[in-house]
Amino acid sequence: MKLAIVILSIAAAVFLAALVAAVIVIYSLKKAAMENINLDDMTGLPNRDGFMRRGAEILSKAHSSEKYAMIIFDVERLGMINTLYGNDFGDNVIRAFAKAAKEVANGGVAGRVNTDDFAVLVSLHGHTIESVIEKFRAIIESTILMPHADDKVKFCVGYCMYDGVDDIYTLFNKANLGLLMRRDNSQVSEFTSDMESRMVENELMRSEMLDALENGEFELYYQPKVSFKTNEILGVEALIRWHHPTKGFVPPCDFIPLAEQFGIITKIDEWGLLTACKQAKKWQDMGLAPIKISVNMSQVQFSRTDVYETVSNALKETGLDPHWLEIEVTETMAMMDVDRTVSVLEHIHELGVSISMDDFGTGYSSLASLKTIPFDVLKIDRSLVCDVNENDTSRRIAGAIVAMGKALKMIVLAEGVENVEQTKLLTEIGCDLAQGYYYSKPCPSGEIEKMLVSLIPSEKAV
Repeated sequence: MKLAIVILSIAAAVFLAALVAAVIVIYSLKKAAMENINLDDMTGLPNRDGFMRRGAEILSKAHSSEKYAMIIFDVERLGMINTLYGNDFGDNVIRAFAKAAKEVANGGVAGRVNTDDFAVLVSLHGHTIESVIEKFRAIIESTILMPHADDKVKFCVGYCMYDGVDDIYTLFNKANLGLLMRRDNSQVSEFTSDMESRMVENELMRSEMLDALENGEFELYYQPKVSFKTNEILGVEALIRWHHPTKGFVPPCDFIPLAEQFGIITKIDEWGLLTACKQAKKWQDMGLAPIKISVNMSQVQFSRTDVYETVSNALKETGLDPHWLEIEVTETMAMMDVDRTVSVLEHIHELGVSISMDDFGTGYSSLASLKTIPFDVLKIDRSLVCDVNENDTSRRIAGAIVAMGKALKMIVLAEGVENVEQTKLLTEIGCDLAQGYYYSKPCPSGEIEKMLVSLIPSEKAV
């Protein structure tokens, strides 16, 4: 009997031990499975949920004297990178950012928290925010070799210092708000207390811009482009204005950057292009002198793959002859990816549309690039025109630009012409067209009509 009891006891102990072992194995498997669920497949870093959980654990054990920061690194133009260089190259960019994020974590945790966002909860013991960001940048630049030597993978940063009170979610949201509310296109932005109220204001502005498109609150003003030789109006530039129902006139500088940030700029660009083409056709149908109408294209719109169709459709819908339309792109936009710029602009040029380089002298274009891109017009930036009659250096630079434009068979236009002295000097150096307050400020279509009535229709427009 005693032997049987002993055997049963041993068997029970063995069974209990086996049961405990099974429970431990099942728990371990579940834990491992859960950890795998919380990992990003491409980079192996924690995903958003995994990052938050690990970050909460770190903060719960943090000593009051330890300094932590939440930093979010955002890959700029990831969609453009995928479009230009292929998804495989884009995936390599993501892996490089993951590597950099992991290496700068410094006792904290790094995670891929969005398609193009990496978050790092980092201990600042022996480090500064600046040193962490610079190390991150160095890793990126040494890891990624861009197809074009003058191109770089860019990123922007939002961060928030840990105050010993915020939980991981609050800390993350503040850093993300710092990223979203960057001022003046700054690359790095720290969260500040006023950002939340600004965010609310911006969201209201976004809603109002959408309403403005629906309610017809946007209007195009037009600024004449005048021949230095004949003083004829040979073209106009279309410039958008917003007449808010309660705020009155809203300056473009107050809403265009937000429109770009929220992606609304593409809708505004398309509206502006269509409206300008309709206006040009209307003037011609009224029997007024045919003039070329130029429309600015935003960087967001220019980066879209259907930009050719947008221009083509506007011409078809309005019936405007392509000869009377000009598309303006800035020097910086054009030089961002020269190969794509050439491809897009050549297609538009084949329609018969003219192409203008706006703000020339503020970017980093080269003669080789200008030779390959199908520009018809070179616009000298107003910063080079403002003191052209007083400053020898400005005068020589303007003269060199005119000579270069002529050598490349381009029409050269001076922006920001404000006095007669400037007109005399620019005429002497061979500049073709002028645009500025000396001739006319931007004005509604009705005022342009009055100016055009005095002109005899001709084929002189350039």
